[in-house]
Amino acid sequence: GRACMDAVDRYLSSEWGLHLVWPAYTTPDDDVGFVTRVYPGIKENAAIFSHPNPWAIIAECRLGRGNRAMKFYDALLPYNQNNQIEIREAEPYSYCQFIMGRDHTAFGRARHPWLTGSAGWMYTTATQWILGIRLTFSGLIIDPCIPEDWAEFQVTRAWRGATYHITVENPHRVQKGVKTVTLNGVPLQGAIPPQAPGSTCKVVAIMG
Repeated sequence: GRACMDAVDRYLSSEWGLHLVWPAYTTPDDDVGFVTRVYPGIKENAAIFSHPNPWAIIAECRLGRGNRAMKFYDALLPYNQNNQIEIREAEPYSYCQFIMGRDHTAFGRARHPWLTGSAGWMYTTATQWILGIRLTFSGLIIDPCIPEDWAEFQVTRAWRGATYHITVENPHRVQKGVKTVTLNGVPLQGAIPPQAPGSTCKVVAIMG
């Protein structure tokens, strides 16, 4: 897994996000298929195809590498590209289906805003894998994977009628790993069980 994702970072990463493949196919090959007939740097043929980018971020979170997960997240984030709007040519509040890849003369130009499942996947990636607040059959778990320079973050999460005010502290500047969790000041082992509907709870997780 680590070697695979290291290769993704080395060969597919760019300031605009992760390329789907690279280099681009330039000669049609029926054994490979349709992708070889797409113009180089467009869509499936070595563009930065947005939809798979969140899956790479999740992979880095599963490997415990928060620095790289955030690097990939920041690269594709439309807001972060707005200072180059004359290149991107798309709204700063919409993920696009693809961004033209480095093998295209218009590298960085985004196309087909809104026409992608990337926004939903990025929301899942940010909330459940970077912030690490996930629902399981056992309950609510706190398992963040964050950049090591994050000292703390807070999230309010509604679940089954209760409200959870969650604080995650990172005193040792680690990227992954939770040492302790308390619910309303009481230490917990494992997942947080559902609390009474209408209640408000305080959760504190200490990374380390």
